[in-house]
Order: sequence, then structure tokens, then C-alpha cells
Amino acid sequence: MIIKRKAIVMDGVQLHRTITRIAHEIVERNKNVEELILVGIRKRGVPLAERIAGAIGQFENVEIPVGALDITLYRDDLQMISRNPVVGKTEINVDINGRTIVLVDDVLFTGRTVRAALDELIDFGRPKEIQLAVLIDRGHREFPIRADFVGKNVPTANLETVEVLLEETDGEDQVVLSDVIGGEQGKTMVGMTPETPAVETGQKPSGEGPGPTESGRQARKKQTREKKTGKRTEAGRSVGKGAKPGRSRNKGAKSR
Repeated sequence: MIIKRKAIVMDGVQLHRTITRIAHEIVERNKNVEELILVGIRKRGVPLAERIAGAIGQFENVEIPVGALDITLYRDDLQMISRNPVVGKTEINVDINGRTIVLVDDVLFTGRTVRAALDELIDFGRPKEIQLAVLIDRGHREFPIRADFVGKNVPTANLETVEVLLEETDGEDQVVLSDVIGGEQGKTMVGMTPETPAVETGQKPSGEGPGPTESGRQARKKQTREKKTGKRTEAGRSVGKGAKPGRSRNKGAKSR
């Protein structure tokens, strides 16, 4: 599977403005900001939560605590992704009972990551309310989950993905829309093994000969020609052998 970038959804300036707007919306909805706790979902949800908390602190003159969640052990596909999954660190150093939690993530997609985060949060206590803030909502929900604060709605196809790049984790601030080349996400392409270099079906990679689909067609054509040739040869032999006895019997009939 190859990720091919095709469009910039947000540059650094737009990303900064979007984070500031989300911070204002959180303040407008929550009058008592001292009760807020921002919790980011690893990996990129954590730096986003820290930026939002910093923005709220600047125009409200208050320090908002920030926590981090690693939802690996709460995933519903844990046994499918790896036998030995890499588990990150969960850090929530304040009491969440009776507090308003703003859960922060970079991209909202199927809702399964948020579902896992909610399960983990409840293990830490009983918050007054849990709200959800995401930088990008790309649709395709599989769980009944909706974000309270959305930076931008980006309609996507199944074979597209949204990459959020942040200075803290990637060395740059940018949101990019990309194509997933190689069939459905997570699946190999038709006519390819996992070790085969990913190329678009039916196209030739430069300097590598025919692509997987073309070579398959050539093989099928060759087999078809061999089958047809073999049938004609067998038919010719059978007719030849059958013709001689037939003519001998006719001659014998005339002589008699």
C-alpha cells in the first residue's frame, strides 16, 4: 500500500487559525474553564491538545491541565494488528471526577479510536461531561460518534486518507489529502503479493517490464493458444486415422 499526496488541505497558517478558533469555541461552550481538562489521543492528539490548552490560557489567563491517552490496549482490533503491540504511555495526572473532559484527536474517521478512548477514560473516574474536539472530520462513521468541535470537514473517498503533520511530531505544520494506492486500505492490489512493488493495476512501472495485470493476461492468452493448438492436432490425427479404415471398408464393399 502506497500513500500518494495530492492536495494540501491546510497550511501552517490555516492550521494555527483553526486551532485558535477551536479554543474559542471550547471557551464559549464551557463558561467555567477552570473545570476543563484536555486529553489528547496519542500520537498527534496530544500536541493538538497542548496547543489548544495554550491558546485558552492566553486569552483566559488560566492554566488548563493536559493529559495523554494511548488507546492501544482498548482497540477492538488489537489481536488483528500485532501479536506484540507497541503500547505508549497514558498520562492523566489530575482527578477527572466531576470535571469536563475535552478529548482531542487529529482526524475523526470511523469513530473506533474515540470509542476506545472513552472506554479508557472511564477507567480513570467519572467525569461530569466528555466533549470531543478534532482537527479534521473525514466522515465514514461506523460508530454513532459526533465531534463537538471540528476544525474542518473534509469529505473523502474510501481510497483516500487525511494526513495531519505537526511540528512536534513531523517537523512541519500541514494537513494533506492523499490517495491510497493498492486497493482498499490495508489490502494488497489485485494480482500482487505483499512483496510485489505497488503499482497501479494495468500500468507499467518504468524499467520493470509488464505490470501484474498485463503479465497475467499474456499468460492466459498463451494457455488459450496452447489449448486450441492441441485440440486441432488431436482432431487432425483422429480424422486421419478414421479416414483410412473408412475408405478401406468402402473399397471392400465395392469388391464384394
